[in-house]
Amino acid sequence: EAIMDITVLGAAGGTGMQVVQQARAAGHSVTALVRSPEKMPVTDPQLRVVQGDATDQASVTRALEGADAVISTLDAPGPVIAEATRAILGAANADDAPRVVMMSSFAGQRDRLTRVAKLLTSATTGAKMKDKAAGEEALRASKLRWTIVYATLLTNGPREGVKVVPESAKVGMSDRISRADAASFLLEAATTGDYDRRSVLITGA
Repeated sequence: EAIMDITVLGAAGGTGMQVVQQARAAGHSVTALVRSPEKMPVTDPQLRVVQGDATDQASVTRALEGADAVISTLDAPGPVIAEATRAILGAANADDAPRVVMMSSFAGQRDRLTRVAKLLTSATTGAKMKDKAAGEEALRASKLRWTIVYATLLTNGPREGVKVVPESAKVGMSDRISRADAASFLLEAATTGDYDRRSVLITGA
C-alpha cells in the first residue's frame, strides 16, 4: 500500500491521536492541524504540526498543502463541522484534491437506530446533529472523493476488529467500537479508496 501524506483535523482528540499514531506506524507522513500544539507530543520528525483552527480557511489550506487525504475526527459544539467542511472544500483544489474521510456519530443515522437509541439520543443531538448534517450534505454535494464514517459509541479499549453494519441492520446503545478500531477504519478508507463517495456505519467486531 502506498505511503501517503495525510492531514488530520481533530488530531489532539482521542480518536484523532489514534489516527496520527497508526498512520505514523504505517509509515505515512502526517500533518496535524491543532489549536494547541503543546497537546501533540511532537517527538516525531515525520509529524508536521500546524497550529490553527479547523474552521479557518487559511489554517486548513496550510494544513492541506501536499495532502493525499484528510481525515476529520472533529467533534465539538457549535457549527464547527459545517464550517470545517466548508474550509476543506475551499482548500481542496479540484484538480488535485485530497480524499476526505469524515468521522461522524451513529446518532446521525436516525433510520438505522433501534427505538431505544432513537429516544436516548434525541435530546442530546439537536444542534450538534444539525451541524454535522450540514457539513455532511456539503461534502456529499462536492466533487471530492469522500467517505463519511458513522461510528457507534466509542470506547478506549484495545483493537478488536471492525464490523461494517449492513444497510438492513439497526444499531443501539449497547453497540460499541474502540477509538483504536475506528481510527484503523478511517485510515483504511483514506488510503484504499474502497469506500469512496459512500457513507459507512461501523461498530466493533
